[in-house]
Amino acid sequence: MAGRIRKGYWIFGICLCLVAAYGCSRSSAPPPNPVTQSPSSGQGPSSPPPQEFSGPRPQYLDFPDIPIPTELSLRSKDSYVFQSGQMKMGFLTLRGRVDPNSLMNFFIATLPREGWKLRGQFRYSRTVLIFEKAEKSCVMLIKEGNIYSYVEIYVAPAPDVKW
Repeated sequence: MAGRIRKGYWIFGICLCLVAAYGCSRSSAPPPNPVTQSPSSGQGPSSPPPQEFSGPRPQYLDFPDIPIPTELSLRSKDSYVFQSGQMKMGFLTLRGRVDPNSLMNFFIATLPREGWKLRGQFRYSRTVLIFEKAEKSCVMLIKEGNIYSYVEIYVAPAPDVKW
């Protein structure tokens, strides 16, 4: 049990470091994103067309501004949420039989409706999405297993927020 908790803190600490490092490097221009790079023009990133999802309404778990597809279920033994006053932070682990690309598309399309801005993404063997709001940051890790896809959602206060 203690090993599992230490592992959760370790993962949470790494994500906090990623968010903090990203926050410190805001002043420099980000490298081109291969996912949104236009292959024909070579002119740099282009905006993907907005996507609409007409499926069932998403669920909201511990974070009221992060929609979750209903096909994913919470793995509470692998999750941890901490609240101090109005500030809530932590990580959620979810799993479901969902295509990782559709999960990525879902989060990219729905989080901006909740006020989040997509700041960066990595993809292929694992997908990492980095979102930001004025007062907090969110890092999502999407990975495909043999049977299930897993999503880890890390939410932390922005580096300049006093809590």
